[in-house]
Amino acid sequence: MGASLLRVGALSDEKVQALVNDEVVPVWIDVRESPLPRLPVWPKVLVNAKLGPDNRIADLYSQGFFLRTVVLTPDGKTLLNPQADTVEGSVATSSQKGYYAYAQTKPQDFINMITGALARFHALAQTP
Repeated sequence: MGASLLRVGALSDEKVQALVNDEVVPVWIDVRESPLPRLPVWPKVLVNAKLGPDNRIADLYSQGFFLRTVVLTPDGKTLLNPQADTVEGSVATSSQKGYYAYAQTKPQDFINMITGALARFHALAQTP
């Protein structure tokens, strides 16, 4: 359900498609079919979802509704689009710090999330 909202929302927008294709390496993981890659960022991203020993989403609810857009550094160790632990926190954080929730379905919100993540990446790259 969530994936279809993203596909008919943000990912159907030509500006979003151009930004994603030009600036990042998109990877789609269907958590019902595939395990997540073993990366240190998952505790920050999963929020309420749980991983099993095989690195698959373990709870049935999250298997059906786990939708995240995760922007990482090339080494996969740093999360560039952090999200607050609650919806209320995410709204407050997004307006104050430019962080946006993982599952943005509106094109401009998705663009803001990606450009914010890219800005954080460039700032990290310039830090000695």
